Amino acid sequence: MKRLEIFAGITALIVATGCSSYTASGSARAALPLPAEIQKYYECSTNEVTATVTTVERHPTYSVKKVTLSIAGDREPIHIEWFTPNTPGHPLILISPIRGSDTLVVDSCARAFVGDGFYAAIVKRAHPVFCPDGPLTQVEDSLHDAVVRHREALNWLLAQPGVNPDRVGAFGVSYGGIITAVLAAVEPRVKVSVIDLAGGPLAGVMRSSEEDSLRRDWAHYRESHDLTSRELYEALSDTIRTDPVKLAPYVARDRVLMLIARFDSSVPTRYQMKLWKALGKPCADFVPLGHYTSILALPAHRLNVMHFFEDNFDQPSAAGTTAAVQAKN
Repeated sequence: MKRLEIFAGITALIVATGCSSYTASGSARAALPLPAEIQKYYECSTNEVTATVTTVERHPTYSVKKVTLSIAGDREPIHIEWFTPNTPGHPLILISPIRGSDTLVVDSCARAFVGDGFYAAIVKRAHPVFCPDGPLTQVEDSLHDAVVRHREALNWLLAQPGVNPDRVGAFGVSYGGIITAVLAAVEPRVKVSVIDLAGGPLAGVMRSSEEDSLRRDWAHYRESHDLTSRELYEALSDTIRTDPVKLAPYVARDRVLMLIARFDSSVPTRYQMKLWKALGKPCADFVPLGHYTSILALPAHRLNVMHFFEDNFDQPSAAGTTAAVQAKN
């Protein structure tokens, strides 16, 4: 524990001395109209939805509920961690978790959001199993399904009493940031988005990432299908439609805030920069850290995130200095 505290302190010092913020300037880049074909591709299911809601925590100003949405058919239920203020009429932040955990990192962010007067909902991931012997389309299928599941979760959330349907934001980290970037393009109810540690095009991220699981899947798929690395990259580029860089023209620049790690090898920095440029160079925080060490910078970044949402929603802070206090912890 002592070593962790020392490491966190050193990281905080690095962040404090090396973090920089970029503010978008010039004429705002508007989003292009989303083509009907893309709208149809991400349409939600019309099957019946059954919700099971259980309150698991009660606090003086908010509650935490576990929600399970069962959709008729052979699909995995959608699980949501639902943070609700005790008073109605607040904006909603839709949260997408990292690839390796449903709650790590984003749980503390959700608690900061609800403490500052927002509804917050963590939409937990589905758990598809990648088969190296299967078709390459399974990559696109899993990404497409993740986006549709978030939209279906949003359908239910916006039907709940007290949620303001005109003030919806999205927040995601790493894999969750990729899903958030896609939602920014295809989900018109999401007005503002915070995209952390995400990049694209995804075929390049997958080929260059030093994440063990991605390197292993890349090698296994090449061997199973007798492909060179270049051939697999080109096949993935053609197959993946749910790519934040491909969909970036349909996102308004000034409705986005990014966190970019300067020394990232999991979502390599050059691909984070490609996404940033594709989005029109929106406002961004740059940290001199890698992928996982950047997570330790999130508390400081979270203060900017809170201000970004508050400014876009014209939302007075409901918790005074809550965000600032939590950013220091």
